[in-house]
Amino acid sequence: MPKSNRPRMDLPVYVHLWAVNAGFEQVRSALAALAELPGFQRGEMARFGEMAEESKSAICSYLASVIEIAETEAA
Repeated sequence: MPKSNRPRMDLPVYVHLWAVNAGFEQVRSALAALAELPGFQRGEMARFGEMAEESKSAICSYLASVIEIAETEAA
């Protein structure tokens, strides 16, 4: 298997992955809080929450795949 030019992942990569997850948790929490306030439709807040969850999944999946490739090649 040919090696790519990608280096082994360092700690900052994992910190950024954690930050992405934490950021989406903040979004989820804020949307839930907004859904309880007058003027905000619960259904819309739920829909935005679902879209955010899809984005989080796609981002984390991509980041994990890049990390996996780099770590596998370094091993």
